[in-house]
Amino acid sequence: MAKRPAPQPQQQRKAAPAPARRSSESRDSIFTAADRTLIFGRQNFILMGIGLALVLVGLALMTGGAMPDPAKWEPERIYSPMRITVAPILMVAGFVVVVMGIFKKNASETVADQSDTEA
Repeated sequence: MAKRPAPQPQQQRKAAPAPARRSSESRDSIFTAADRTLIFGRQNFILMGIGLALVLVGLALMTGGAMPDPAKWEPERIYSPMRITVAPILMVAGFVVVVMGIFKKNASETVADQSDTEA
């Protein structure tokens, strides 16, 4: 039988430094907002809802109704002013109102901005 070499003492590995721990204050600030305010205010959501409603009404008007007789072609139903003119205008107006709702400043932001400039 062959002799096995004597076991060498294991080299001690240096432990990596532990990552810096955050204090409880900084941990709380990560998960919660300090003032808990939303980006958009009530008026913004109302304007965006109105815009969405206009877009949906425009889509509904664009679809129109079904043909009474599928075998008969009625161009006045397909090319009616409601489908060709009114519905697209309503949809574009809805998109404009949604964009206005997104870009409108909140009253609370305006007050905060004024107080920042005064200080």
